[in-house]
Amino acid sequence: MPKILSRPIYSYALGVFAFWTNLLFYPLLGGHHFLFSPLPWWLQTTAIVFSVAMLVPVWGGSANYLLTMRGRYRDMIHSYPLMFIFVAVIGYLIGSTQGTVEAFRSMQAIWHFTNFTVGHSHLTMYGFVTFALWGALYALLPLATGKTAGRFGLAAHFWLALVGSFIYVIALSIGGTVQGLDWVHGHPFIQSVVDMQPYYVWRGVGGMLMFLSHLVFGWNVWRMTSGQPGDAASPVLGPSAAGEVTA
Repeated sequence: MPKILSRPIYSYALGVFAFWTNLLFYPLLGGHHFLFSPLPWWLQTTAIVFSVAMLVPVWGGSANYLLTMRGRYRDMIHSYPLMFIFVAVIGYLIGSTQGTVEAFRSMQAIWHFTNFTVGHSHLTMYGFVTFALWGALYALLPLATGKTAGRFGLAAHFWLALVGSFIYVIALSIGGTVQGLDWVHGHPFIQSVVDMQPYYVWRGVGGMLMFLSHLVFGWNVWRMTSGQPGDAASPVLGPSAAGEVTA
């Protein structure tokens, strides 16, 4: 993000604080995936406490990135790499905060073993990690090759991935909640399968859009490496510099 914006991170101290608190709290929160299991009750409770403590590095780190963009949000209109990274920050913020909420026993009683957790994992790993990697690749690969992707290819990749993942996560979040409530209320298991049917359809729609975005991504990488360079401006090189490197 600082490379694309040509400005330093908002707070180096806040970044260090978020790093060390993340390192302190994260290793012990994995037990919240095993609530109501044979694990010792005290270990499960400790995992819940550390899951709540994770709000400190999550909110602190997210604030650091968003404050770095302060006054420059309109730059996203002209920079798809920045849009990818912005979505990644929001995905990290929402997904990690959702993970804290899921850690409570009252929520686990509804969501555990349901499709809600599948939606949550896609929000954090796809909405956060994958979008961040895409943004970084689109920003930095032209530095190595001097070639950029096309504006249409970047736009198609971004919107297919964003809309597809949004449909995917929302469908499974709602459907998983319905599924869990069916189990809590003691309904026959087949009832939860029937109730999930429309949400599985929407999951398929979202997944198909995500798959198409991956094909476009492959095409964009080809244009930035071996193929004909595109007409998208590099957020790091700039159009003139990119032309010089290509020449």
